Amino acid sequence: MTNSEMGWGDPERPQQRPQGEWPQQQPPQEPPWHGPAGPPSQYGNYPQPSLNYVQAQGLNRPAAYGYHPVTGLPYSHKSKTTAGLLSIFFGFFGAGRFYAGHTGLGFAMLIVNIVLTAATLGFWLALAWIWPLIDGICLLAGEPKDKNGLPLR
Repeated sequence: MTNSEMGWGDPERPQQRPQGEWPQQQPPQEPPWHGPAGPPSQYGNYPQPSLNYVQAQGLNRPAAYGYHPVTGLPYSHKSKTTAGLLSIFFGFFGAGRFYAGHTGLGFAMLIVNIVLTAATLGFWLALAWIWPLIDGICLLAGEPKDKNGLPLR
């Protein structure tokens, strides 16, 4: 059968497609359900960014020092720079951890350093600066939290 016999290429006859040559068009489908996050956004299928901590709690007052860009938690009123420097210079007494509100770790640093200094007749003082120095660096370089779980600013 030629194209002209099938009606193709013949201007007098409308073009007809033989049955079975092409698949039938599918009816439009409903968009899939995307769960509580809603339809996909500019971020793809990831959930929409959530409300920050204060908005989720229903409080309509802004945080004094802003919000953490990833978690949305408000920043603590305590500074990680202050906590880190206190830990480096006065870490023998646990000052940086006391400042951040971690009293248990502050007491542990204090008791361990006092007991080891007394037990070794002062020889521990040569090594006692290592723990506070590392702790101070971790406070300065990391993302420490205060006793309430809020990130230090």
